[in-house]
Amino acid sequence: MIENLKRIEEKLDKLLQIMGVEETSGVSESVDVELPILTTKQHAALQMVLRGAGNVEIAERFNVSVNTSKVYVRAIAKKLGVKTRGQIIVKMLDRYRSIDDNSYRLMTGGLPKDWDENYYKPDPFSPLYKFEKELI
Repeated sequence: MIENLKRIEEKLDKLLQIMGVEETSGVSESVDVELPILTTKQHAALQMVLRGAGNVEIAERFNVSVNTSKVYVRAIAKKLGVKTRGQIIVKMLDRYRSIDDNSYRLMTGGLPKDWDENYYKPDPFSPLYKFEKELI
C-alpha cells in the first residue's frame, strides 16, 4: 500500500510541476495508510456517495449508465470490505473529513477534496479519471 502511495505522490508531483506549483509544503506526511487505495474515479464517486448522491446522479456525472454507476459503488464497497452505501459512509466519512486537501490530492492523483462540492462543467479534473485504464 505504501508503494502505491509513493507512486501516486510521484504522479501528483509531476502534475503539480506541469501546473507550475513548485512546492508542496504543508502536505501531511502521515497519510492514513488504512485509507484504502481507490482509483481516481472511485474517489470521485466516493465523494458523491458521501454526500448522498444516488446511482442516477453518479451515472449522469460520469456519463455512464445507471448499471455502470452501480458497479462503481459496488467496487468501492468491495475494496472497503463492506456491502452497503451506509456502511461506506460510516467507514469513510470521518477519515475523509480528517485528511487535508494536499494529502487527499496525493492519494487521488490530483483530485481535490471538494471536487464534488464545487463541481461544474466542463470539469477541469476529468482528465484525471475519464480515460483511466482501471478495473472498477
